[in-house]
Parts: sequence; structure tokens; C-alpha cells
Amino acid sequence: MEASIARKKISEHVWQLTDIYDARAYLVLGAERALLVDTMAGFGDLPATLRSITHLPVTVALTHRHYDHVAGSYGFPEVWMSAADDGHWDVQIDNEKTIHAQVCKEKDLSPDLAWPLRDGSIPHVRHVCEGNRIDLGGVNVTAYELPGHTPGSVGYLVQEDRALLSGDAVTPIMCLFFPESLPITTYRQSLRRMNGLPFDEFWTGHHDIGFSHDSLKGFDDAAAYAEAASKGIQWMHARLQQFTGTLYVKDSRALLDADSPDFRAVIAK
Repeated sequence: MEASIARKKISEHVWQLTDIYDARAYLVLGAERALLVDTMAGFGDLPATLRSITHLPVTVALTHRHYDHVAGSYGFPEVWMSAADDGHWDVQIDNEKTIHAQVCKEKDLSPDLAWPLRDGSIPHVRHVCEGNRIDLGGVNVTAYELPGHTPGSVGYLVQEDRALLSGDAVTPIMCLFFPESLPITTYRQSLRRMNGLPFDEFWTGHHDIGFSHDSLKGFDDAAAYAEAASKGIQWMHARLQQFTGTLYVKDSRALLDADSPDFRAVIAK
């Protein structure tokens, strides 16, 4: 099996990229520059995929620190990310090595395939802050801080397309179990923040579809249940078993269809 990267256009200026780990990145095209939001899990030739779409110079911006968003970064000289999430590359490198070995074995990939972590080095990091605006030439992208999943989670709003590229700041199975994750209260504040942003859809780091502005209420309902619940279900990460938590699902029947885009749950510490 090849470690190919799928691509599809989701709006006038935005392409969605998907690797074999089902991690997603987004390429935003302006008249003068392109912006790559996240770099997926390091499988496939990301620079070649970008060249197949555009020959514009590419700026790389990361929504947060986790391995399945930063692993492709080693193929680029510089990235943008929040200062609150910078400085944790060693932890992500350990996780990337574990995931790389597992996926190569499961999908019968050659362990010698091109891998940014082996073939590159840690990129120079520039810090992105709330309200930073990136002008790509007729297309403007603004950064918004959405802490919770990590302290430095950032969403990037493509103003002309009214599309918010939110990484893992909000997901149907909201992951707040990492040591660096913030309390559910902070996550709910970020949901309220998102509710006031001018987008029609937000696109996550792990889903093929966009989610509407109206869907935010369902995410908040799930968070409110998790915040108030006295008992949940013990949970362990399927690949990185050092990560454990408590799974909260308001409707237990929903467990039968956890892959549904309508599924809502929270995994907390």
C-alpha cells in the first residue's frame, strides 16, 4: 500500500488534504501565497502534494502541538504556532515514532518510506497570536485562540470563504485527556468564542465534512453533561496507551454509532 495523500476542494480557496492515518490538513490559496494549516501525521510526500496543487510559496501554520498535526512539519524550514504550544517537540517525536512503526506494520508500508522526521529537522518556529492576519493576496486569514484541547490551540478563519480551520479545538469526540489539556470550562468558553465568529462551517483535523455554526449547541450540550456528570466510562488511547481518561456520552445508545458525524462525546482526565 502507498502512503498517498488524498485531496479535495472544499471551498473557492481551500483544499482539504487527508493522509492514510486519517489526519487532515488544509491548503488555502491566495493570488500571491498559500497557507498550509497543519501537516498531518507524516505519511506521504506532502511537499509533492502541495506542488501538484500550486507553485505559490507556502507558509505553514499549526493549529496545535500534537503529533498528528505537526509530523509533516519537519519537511519545512519554518512554521507558525502558538507560543503556548511551542517547546514540546521531544514528546511529539516520541509519539510520532510509535505511530509510524504501528501504521507501517498494519498497512504493510515499507519502514524506509520517506518520513519527514527522519529526513528533516525541527523547523524554526514563529509565534502566532490572537488576531494575527495573514494576507495571501486577495484572501485573508485571521488567527483566533481556542484553548482547551491544548493551551495553544488556534483556529484560522478564511474570511472570504467564511471557513474556520479549527484543528482539534472542537471535535465530535472532544479530547481533553492529555496532560496539557485544560478544564471543560475552558473548552466551553472556546465554544462560546467560536459562536461569535463569522464562519458558515468549521473544518476539523479528523473529519471529512464541515460542521455548521448551528452544530455548536450540540457540542456544548455534550460538554455541559460531561462537566456535571459524576460517572463516566474508563477509556484508553488505542495506539498511545499512556493516555487514559473518562468518556462521557449523554445518550448511551449513541455508542452504537460512534463514527456518525452526529456523535457527541467528551473524554476528560
